[in-house]
Amino acid sequence: MKKIAILTAGLALFAVSATAADTYHIGPDKSKVTFKIKNKPPGRSDFEVVPGSFKEFSGTWSIEGDDLTKSSIQMEIKTTSVDTGNGRRDRHLRNQDFFKVKEFPTMTFKSTAFKKVSENNYEVTGAFTLLGKTKPVKVTFKKNGPHSGTVTFQIKRSEFGMTYRVPNTADEVDVTLDIVGSK
Repeated sequence: MKKIAILTAGLALFAVSATAADTYHIGPDKSKVTFKIKNKPPGRSDFEVVPGSFKEFSGTWSIEGDDLTKSSIQMEIKTTSVDTGNGRRDRHLRNQDFFKVKEFPTMTFKSTAFKKVSENNYEVTGAFTLLGKTKPVKVTFKKNGPHSGTVTFQIKRSEFGMTYRVPNTADEVDVTLDIVGSK
């Protein structure tokens, strides 16, 4: 009887550990946070696409087995780390016209639900916070590997109070999070 109790306890422990979520760290050592925005420079009639990235961020990705519908992702991105490859523009992006980094040093994304759309593709709902305003967002998540994926979405910066130079600098910003989780 004692052996059966030990075996039952062991199987119960195995079942709990098999369904427990694994949490992976997301950081700039393996992952990237990038964006693209259209801009019409003063005196020009055509738009150019300005790419950029954020060099400092951290987050977690909790995965329960192979079922990504039970996953969650949380990211915190330091607005002070914006980098477009142009120091003058980066300083301007950090000031009161755009990111207001002294007042709002971070922006965040937190998922609330993963919904499978097709093989390796998910629709993720969540909340995005920028300039102290939190808005619901739907993002596309593509699973690239066991602990890696690509999140893509678009925000309207005016919805967060960032209206400087709209429409000469587009209201829509395309954001991509290429994430690789590590233990």
